[in-house]
Amino acid sequence: MRWTHNGTFANLRIVLVYVTFAVTWILVSDQVIELIASNQAEVTWMQTVKGLAFVITSALLLAGHLAVEGRVRDRLNAQLQEHAATLEQRVEHRTAQLAAAKERAERADRTKSVFLATMSHELRTPLNSIIGFTGILLKEMAGPLTGEQRKQLGMVRDSGRHLLSLINDVLDISKIEAGQLPLATDTFDAVAALHESALRLQPQAREKGLELTVVAPDAPIPLTADRRRVEQVLINLLSNAIKFTERGHITLRIAQEDDHLRLEVEDTGVGIADGDLEEIFQPFHQVSDGTARYQEGTGLGLAICKRLVDLHHGSLAVESDLGEGSRFIARFPLQRPARHDGAEEAP
Repeated sequence: MRWTHNGTFANLRIVLVYVTFAVTWILVSDQVIELIASNQAEVTWMQTVKGLAFVITSALLLAGHLAVEGRVRDRLNAQLQEHAATLEQRVEHRTAQLAAAKERAERADRTKSVFLATMSHELRTPLNSIIGFTGILLKEMAGPLTGEQRKQLGMVRDSGRHLLSLINDVLDISKIEAGQLPLATDTFDAVAALHESALRLQPQAREKGLELTVVAPDAPIPLTADRRRVEQVLINLLSNAIKFTERGHITLRIAQEDDHLRLEVEDTGVGIADGDLEEIFQPFHQVSDGTARYQEGTGLGLAICKRLVDLHHGSLAVESDLGEGSRFIARFPLQRPARHDGAEEAP
């Protein structure tokens, strides 16, 4: 047997020495007593003395061993306490460093969000002017256009609108992260509002040969929320479904589920891999369309949807099978919960 523990090996040696001593003592002492004792009385007396000597010797050996063990234990306890104190100091120092680093990172992130929100706002003004003046030229209010001029101006207008859409996404996510996006509160019929929003995307779906179906109850569903932001969530989800679906259909289901409004957008698109499901709602995360290619865009649409739903104290989830399609489910409380942080809602 191989002994790897020093304490166990040392104790085993002590036991072996003690057993050897005891056996030797018993055998030798008995022979000595037989040699020097002249009668049975002396044998008895010497056996008694021998026994007492053995007991006293054993007690002294045990006491010495316990004393040594006590000193070793005290030394080990002192070392352990010293190591524990050193470790505690290191943990406190590292915790303070991590807290300072976290504060710096959060401060830098807030500064970045404020900067992006400001710059995005400044970029929208000239872009709106470009789009507006391009529209005036296309209406030939400044004079007739040739076919090529009309084509080129149309490309300018479409590019401007696309760029404006990207800037609006950056502006929205920056405002949300900077805590500068207040929500308006209004009570409206969610069925009518969302059905109207879905109809706006019918032409986009038809261009790809897709069927966009709306399944909704006949009765209205009163919803107290920011109407524009709820519609924005739906439009983003439907636009995403159209973008990643090449054939088949897209279905929007609107229903009341207990005290929540439930929106479900289901498509027959490329689907989402399991590895992407955990990151799908992160800013700037883009999902491949299934052909090792990424669709155009900033990767902010779903991140904005998730944050807008969270601001309404709702939930947004996704279910998907790669190659078979996806299902996004958004739930909004029918009544906005009262705020307890002192912030005011936008009028």
